[in-house]
Amino acid sequence: MVTFEIAQQQNRVSGFRVTGHAGYAESGSDIVCAAISVLVYNAINSCERFADLALDVQDQGDTLICRLPKHPTDAVRLLINSLFYGVEQVAEQYPEYVRIKTMNA
Repeated sequence: MVTFEIAQQQNRVSGFRVTGHAGYAESGSDIVCAAISVLVYNAINSCERFADLALDVQDQGDTLICRLPKHPTDAVRLLINSLFYGVEQVAEQYPEYVRIKTMNA
């Protein structure tokens, strides 16, 4: 199962962490893992390209941690909210393979 954790600090999103594998299909054929990966990497890369902000990202293979700046721009907030919405949509379609959690950082 993919776990997508949204970190909050003082009522603001401070980052997110993605761990695990969906297990929907064999590695390389897993559409759920692919969907989450595309959403995550697109959001990170879009922040850099369109909002001129390289996010603090640690990619350790089966765990990715992304920290947002203390005061993100409107563009960064929009892109990250779009990521969250996309992950929610995948989780609704495949609830046994994707879990979303909110945690206090």
